[in-house]
Amino acid sequence: MMKLAGQANEVGILLYPGVQASSVYGLTDLFECAERVAKERGRDGHVDFRLTHWRPDQLTGGLACAYDTKPGALPRLGFLIIPPTLSGFPHPEMMGSIADWMRQLHAQGVTLVSVCTGLFVLAESGLLAGRCVATHPRCAKDLSHRFPGILIDLERRLLDDGDVITAGGFMAWVDVALLLIDRMLGKATRAETTRFLGADPAARKARYFAGFTPLRSHHDAAVAKAQDWIHHRDGRGATLVCLAEVAQLELRTFHRRFTAATGLTPAKYCREVRITRARELLEFGKRPIKLIAESLGYEDVASFARAFNKVSGMPPATYRKRFGLGHSGPTTYL
Repeated sequence: MMKLAGQANEVGILLYPGVQASSVYGLTDLFECAERVAKERGRDGHVDFRLTHWRPDQLTGGLACAYDTKPGALPRLGFLIIPPTLSGFPHPEMMGSIADWMRQLHAQGVTLVSVCTGLFVLAESGLLAGRCVATHPRCAKDLSHRFPGILIDLERRLLDDGDVITAGGFMAWVDVALLLIDRMLGKATRAETTRFLGADPAARKARYFAGFTPLRSHHDAAVAKAQDWIHHRDGRGATLVCLAEVAQLELRTFHRRFTAATGLTPAKYCREVRITRARELLEFGKRPIKLIAESLGYEDVASFARAFNKVSGMPPATYRKRFGLGHSGPTTYL
């Protein structure tokens, strides 16, 4: 297989049998709208972003590129989105070559992103065993039956493990698109795109901060193991000693290799993960801020608010009011 991984700002969308066409078109329109917004914000009109569509190729038995916004150069995916089905669940017999392809992409550092029933496609790869995932409530029973090793969290609309992102709920592909736009093109572009859609007229006035995109293409297996441990626990309890033990490395060796591979020290990486998770919970859920603080290991709401405000430039309640997609009514702290 040719190497298709390497660029964080390249997104692929998987076109498998039974995929919901409206979500594919909607994702495509949203990303292209965001690219236009980013170009308008830039001085030279150039934006480092590329979108591709991929479908099974009966002749080769692999996957072929069916759509490309920048044809010519070899694609280097940073993210692959698996959209939902229109009705029913994907049949496992259709997924053999697709599952192999996803496993290879994942090994190259591509982040795999499922939306609602697209989770069944991703699950066929075996990469979700032992993970906690988000999906639509109507999928939970069938998913548990087909893949008993997967844990399901129906309280969260979106879960980000760094190498895998899962989302569920009505129109969850919008949540996914805006999250990735934030990661690739910045919070300002995400806010302008949201405003263009009519969702948040006040968003353009916010003080923006860049999203966190974990570096996964370093091919250091010990560091990747520690990254997985951090993401699965939302950065909680991730002491240097504990992480070195997970990676099975001596302390100084682990610190050096982790920093070289990810570009961040273990402590800074864990802080990024905690704040990123906090943003997701504020944007995509209705959980009270006190419970968010507790779930992320903060001593109290005040310490969480200080940490969040230091990074984002605004308190958690203000952030939720401006960017929360699943929030309605007054913000609750308790």
